[in-house]
Amino acid sequence: DGSSPGAPPSVFRRTVVPGYDPASLETTQEWATSADGTRVPVFVTGRRGAPRDGRRPAILYGYGGFNVAITPSFSASRALWMTAYDGVFASATLRGGGEYGTAWRDAGSVLNKQHVFDDFGAAAGMLSAKGFTSPSRLAVQGGSNGGTLAAATANQFPDRIAAALVQVGVH
Repeated sequence: DGSSPGAPPSVFRRTVVPGYDPASLETTQEWATSADGTRVPVFVTGRRGAPRDGRRPAILYGYGGFNVAITPSFSASRALWMTAYDGVFASATLRGGGEYGTAWRDAGSVLNKQHVFDDFGAAAGMLSAKGFTSPSRLAVQGGSNGGTLAAATANQFPDRIAAALVQVGVH
């Protein structure tokens, strides 16, 4: 049943949404190159086999702070948005977060905060360069520290995005 230590994981509960096929979406790990040359992982999810022609709407999510790890996860609302609008959802693993230890966190903290903004701007640019979307179809999103990130991106990289969803930004 997956409840004992060392047992393989098992499905606890499966939600079935009529008309939604989870196999219709795929996630790939892509890489953006930040301003200082640092490689930044970006997880991109969208319709399996969709052409990379820059025509799909996309949302790029990020946080990049306080040692918080942002890892790939399932969201019913994002899956339904991708399915209904043939959209792309991307999540950037930015410096300042806790994904790769204290050196990664410190590289985006305090006097190094600009690295986080550069990482996110690079992720936005990569999504367009690789044809997942185009600047006129890309929105960035973040809340709290990520809200500050989305606002900074709108100000520093306006040519790479069309909109910023700034949720309770710490400004």
